[in-house]
Amino acid sequence: MKKIIIALSLLLAVIVSGMLILCKEQSYSATDLLKNANFQVENATITLHRIDTDKEDIFSEMKITKETQQELIQSFQQATFKKTAIKTIDYDYRMTISLNTSYPMFIDSKNKILVLLNTNESFELIKDHAFFSLLEKATEDSQN
Repeated sequence: MKKIIIALSLLLAVIVSGMLILCKEQSYSATDLLKNANFQVENATITLHRIDTDKEDIFSEMKITKETQQELIQSFQQATFKKTAIKTIDYDYRMTISLNTSYPMFIDSKNKILVLLNTNESFELIKDHAFFSLLEKATEDSQN
């Protein structure tokens, strides 16, 4: 009887440890992050502001083409995210994805972290599907 109790205790410990490891490594899709998001809407847009804390008006809107907006939306939709406890304040962009509703977020492009303003949750992009290279391209295009 004593051996059975020890074996069951060990088995329970292994199962709980496995569940904790799986929960920590959980990845999320864009639709997991953006609750009730419908990426199939006709007029999906992105509004992008560059953040410069050295200026009086720290947000400067970037003009990006419809084509670049759609590329960013598709890239974001295909990306994979991981929840992170890192709370950065070194944001480069404020982006709003407008689908069936608006989804505002801050983006730290150096650390590949975004903070959803609706929920104040932080996520790291682990598979970005060229999202940050498109974001850099949009920045360059808006300066020209």
